[in-house]
Amino acid sequence: MAQRESVAKMTAQRIKEFIKNGQAGPDGKLPNERDLSKILSVGRSSIREALHLLETEGVIEIRPTKGSYVLSQENYNASNFVSWYNQYQPEIFHLLETRLALEPMAAALAAERATDEQLERLEKCHEEFVGFIMENNVLKISLGDEAFHDLIFESSQNPLLQNLNNVIKKMLTDYRKKVFSIPMEAMKAVSQHDEILRYIRERNPEAAKENMIQHLLISKRGLLDAAQSEVNQHAPSS
Repeated sequence: MAQRESVAKMTAQRIKEFIKNGQAGPDGKLPNERDLSKILSVGRSSIREALHLLETEGVIEIRPTKGSYVLSQENYNASNFVSWYNQYQPEIFHLLETRLALEPMAAALAAERATDEQLERLEKCHEEFVGFIMENNVLKISLGDEAFHDLIFESSQNPLLQNLNNVIKKMLTDYRKKVFSIPMEAMKAVSQHDEILRYIRERNPEAAKENMIQHLLISKRGLLDAAQSEVNQHAPSS
């Protein structure tokens, strides 16, 4: 049973990569189960379980008789956002505290240790992130942001830091989708990523570290402002 669940999770991750690479249809429709089974060389039962996992995560929507569609989540739903924020507020702030402990260090080490090949991949990753923003697809933006930050951890050449990042990465999936659904938050991240990349490229660990701190704090501020705005909007007038 555990092995079956593991195959389904691995298949779900491969479908995410399939989506990230822009291989879904123009309307966001995924290939049917039979075709996905052939594309990924996995049994149809594993495909079916993986699709249900992705639906639970909010990555896709399974429409009866029509197929599976990627949820781009272009439209910001303030009510859903605040409901999520109120439900998970302690976990959100624990996650942000952990990111502030790990990611500035990873950025500083990346500035010292990144290989030329990793720098090229970071550049490409940043360009793809900007492209996803132009598409206005929140799922792709979230996956692009994840890839950029993961590559910084990889470039730190510190396996323990990378393992710690992997521990919190699953928790970050929903956080990223919610934050990047807030209007303009993705655009803010572009200039911040650009500065972080610049200082990693220039081999300036202190500046890379400081800009990563600012990036995470600005993201936190956007989250708080969005939550407070909705509270103020529905507060009774005196």
